Amino acid sequence: MDSRNSQIRYATVNIDEYIRQHYRSRFLYIYRNVKKFYYRLEAVQLDIQYLKICRSKDIIPSFLCFKTANSDLSSSRVYKDCQRKLLNVEINVKHKKLNELKKMYELSVNQLRELSSPDFFEHLYELSVSKCSGLIDKKRTTLNKKLLSLSPVNSSSHNYNSKFVTNLSSRVLSNEELICLANGLDYSLPAKSINFINVASNVEIFFHRITDVYQHQKKSMNEHKEYEAISESDVRVLNTKELTLANDLSSLTKSFLKRANRGQIQKNKFDFQQQSYRKLLQKLKEDTPIIITRPNKGRGVVLMDKQDYVNKIQSILNDSSKFSSLSEDPTLARENSLKSLLRKLHDQGQTTDQFYYLARPTGSNPGRLYGFSKVHKQPVSLRPVLSSIGTFNYGLGKALTQMLSDLIDNKNMIKDLSSFVKDLHALDDPLSTFKIVSFDVVNLYTNIPVDATINIILKELYEDRPVPPIIERNDLKELLTFAIKKSHFLFDGKIYDQIDGVSMGSPLAPLLAQIFFQEFEKKNLSLFENLGILYWKRYVDDTFVLLNPKFSTEKVCAELSKLHPSVKFTSQEEDAVTHKLPFLNVLIQQQEGIGFQTRQTCRHLKTRINEHLYDQKQFLPQPVKIPEINKKKKKISQNPIPLYTGPITRSRTVKLPSSSIKLYKDYIDELLKQTTVKLKNEEPPVPKSAISKHYIKT
Repeated sequence: MDSRNSQIRYATVNIDEYIRQHYRSRFLYIYRNVKKFYYRLEAVQLDIQYLKICRSKDIIPSFLCFKTANSDLSSSRVYKDCQRKLLNVEINVKHKKLNELKKMYELSVNQLRELSSPDFFEHLYELSVSKCSGLIDKKRTTLNKKLLSLSPVNSSSHNYNSKFVTNLSSRVLSNEELICLANGLDYSLPAKSINFINVASNVEIFFHRITDVYQHQKKSMNEHKEYEAISESDVRVLNTKELTLANDLSSLTKSFLKRANRGQIQKNKFDFQQQSYRKLLQKLKEDTPIIITRPNKGRGVVLMDKQDYVNKIQSILNDSSKFSSLSEDPTLARENSLKSLLRKLHDQGQTTDQFYYLARPTGSNPGRLYGFSKVHKQPVSLRPVLSSIGTFNYGLGKALTQMLSDLIDNKNMIKDLSSFVKDLHALDDPLSTFKIVSFDVVNLYTNIPVDATINIILKELYEDRPVPPIIERNDLKELLTFAIKKSHFLFDGKIYDQIDGVSMGSPLAPLLAQIFFQEFEKKNLSLFENLGILYWKRYVDDTFVLLNPKFSTEKVCAELSKLHPSVKFTSQEEDAVTHKLPFLNVLIQQQEGIGFQTRQTCRHLKTRINEHLYDQKQFLPQPVKIPEINKKKKKISQNPIPLYTGPITRSRTVKLPSSSIKLYKDYIDELLKQTTVKLKNEEPPVPKSAISKHYIKT
């Protein structure tokens, strides 16, 4: 027996014939069963992995594509749901078959082990595995080819455009990372779990924002703090429209949670896509030397080296005429000073209750500075933006914006993109013979002369108007000074103060820019005509101009820059060959004698909420690399979240959630149309700025 074992140990060719000659036929039968069941076991495991990948990516294998009597049924939702159910049944059948094969394989292996010595058994086992490995690899290759040839049921063409992602960092992005980032900063993956407390709190915040409930609550809380007593005014009775809105929001929230729970139950269909994108985003998050922000214009993603980002911001802050570094935080002192002034004006009857409670600060924080990349210009610079939400003068800025909004004259302003295009198409054909030029103001907000703008406002209100405001001129000037000139912020762990100019991000910034430029245009209107400017339309700091071809664009730009020491223009002229010029998000083409043609220059990146909150079958319908079948996925079970059936009321903790969950936009828009509740400008405080991802933690 030992001699036989020593011989069979080295026999690798014609092993079946050798066993037939030296052993009984039953031994050969058992050996062949071991090989057969081993291959079938591995093949079924590959089939299960293949089917599970199909299910996770919403791919239907070809054997489940069946004909119907009505050809229209093949594109219906019922047909696709039937295919998915059959796919689940097939996976269950494969699992049952796998269990049966395991028993048969283990039985054959045990029988072979009993009839042979340990060395002989080990040799035969290794030989059977090696003989089956080629067939298994061939089957794995075949299944991978099938995966590549199939497409998701809900697939849609997702043409990735590299212009949506601007990589200015030293990190080399993979194609998968580019596709992931191209969805934009507002695109988010479905939540792993839905927390009802967060949902309820955010519904309350939304309800506060479109009604005056928060203003009433803020007033009563302030009275309670000041007088340490609760009056009858603390009770706020909702009117009919508010009750209807509250009831509709409650129903909508319950519907949302039902759909969310249903998505959690079916989440195994999207496991691969979710895990793939989560891993990509996690890697980008852990790469601390880079920072992710958005471009100054349009909607996209910009990656920068963090040190380069900090250096560019610091170069702006080094301008001693605009910014100064502070040794200590002045938030508390400035908040108390503003409170005293507002209380005095309110007691004297110079301000209304609404103005007082909107402007009165509580629990203020310094602002946060970050930058948007001007990727459309070379070299790339940053536009500084100050997140002033939660600052001591944020409410004051909103209150003053309401008060001063009627000072704006919309004659030369571009209200929005659609109105601009409409006006452009309505121009007379002879105007299409003039040059298309755009002028851009360099760092408009930081260069606005604050004192001059305040004087323009005061002159308009107290000298040009027959009836001045109730508030005294000096008091209004002091309020404007608080709102504009006393703006401090944090950047990179240091506190700075803006001593001149207006910070972009302040509620008053757009209004002040419009007021200043409106006065600038009034004073120089006659000069515009002398410079050959026949058409002038401005959107904040970008101006669209039709210029007489006889005039030089560079000379006109230089003359405009001389009109005010704080205003410097840059210019861009139409292409000499194509006569095209990009302005805002529109590509404008001049056609002599015909008019102007326009088209959008970049895709609008929508927050496709319906793709990942309601219809999760459409989650990220874009081409991604399908993994090869190599190992089994672990199945993680989660218990569905119980549905809360109580009323939507103020949360018991009286705290706001750390994150926000957006409601379905179409439902909300329709809801607001039905209820027509008056929008209020006051926003309740949120614990975390929605734009916190753009600035460095301080």
